[in-house]
Formats: sequence, structure tokens, C-alpha cells
Amino acid sequence: MLSLLLAAVIAAPGPQAVQATLQSCAMEGGRWVCRYAVPDIEIVPLPGNDVVADAPAAILGVRPADVPSTGEVAPPAVTVPTTAAAERRTVPLDAGILTEREQRLVARCADAPWYAVCLPDDRRAARTLKEKQDAFLAVRSAVTARLATQDCDGAVKAALDGGYLDLAGQARGFCSAAD
Repeated sequence: MLSLLLAAVIAAPGPQAVQATLQSCAMEGGRWVCRYAVPDIEIVPLPGNDVVADAPAAILGVRPADVPSTGEVAPPAVTVPTTAAAERRTVPLDAGILTEREQRLVARCADAPWYAVCLPDDRRAARTLKEKQDAFLAVRSAVTARLATQDCDGAVKAALDGGYLDLAGQARGFCSAAD
């Protein structure tokens, strides 16, 4: 019984996969460029669905002059998705404030042992980012300490000396709100 089922599965024709064949590869402009031949395919519409007639001309590769004027087709509305990361980047960042991706890199590779899965470039970048973050945290700590003692000018000067314009603006805003 099992052998009969196995024979039926093996004998059943599977879907035919279309494969491209390699025609040539050559070095062009300092990089490898390979050309493939893709076999022609036939689009068979399902009964009741006229996919080819409903498709926009841009998808079919037809020039606007070749499109019969059976009616006006409105162009599809193009929307650009907004992500939280893109919205977070609109806020200016000082050099020591790391993004989530950079924080993950620092956590994974900055002080990683030799057997960790980090490339040498990742290790160097993580160490550099960690040094920037440590310098920012030190300046932020000094600014916070000066703000706690009501030394607003000294806090702004410390932030500007470190090169952190946003931190200086925040300190100045804090001082003006306290007055």
C-alpha cells in the first residue's frame, strides 16, 4: 500500500519551473556582469478574469500611443510609507546619541570576546561608537551637574565645548524655563 502511494507521488507531474540559462559573464567596469536567457512564458488568464485587459499599460510595456482609447485610466496613487525610524530621524541627534541599530552593534561587538560572531570592521565601528557615546555621556553628566547647581552659563559652555549643539540648546531651554 505504501509503495503504491509512493509510486503515485513520484509519477505525478509537478509544476514546471521556468529557469534562466546563463549566456555569458564578463568583467565590465570593474565588476562582474552576467547575462541570462529567460525562456518565453505564456500568461493564461483564468476564466472570468481578463488579467491582460485589466492591467495598466506600464506593466505590459505598451507605450501610451499604442493603448486604445476605450476610456481614461487613472494612474495608480503612489504612497510613500513612513516608518517610525524615519520619523525618529527628523529630531536632530548629537554625535553621542546612538540609533537602535548602532546600540545593538555596540552591545554585540564593542567588548566582544575573540570567539564572538563579529567582523573586524564591526568591532572597530562598535568601539568608535562606544567612545563617542561615552564622551557624550560624560559631557551630559557635567551639564546635568551644572544645571543642578543653577550654573546655566557653565552648563551651556560645557555642552558647546563638547560640540553638542542640541544638548546646549536643551540646557538653554531648561534655564529659560526655570527663570
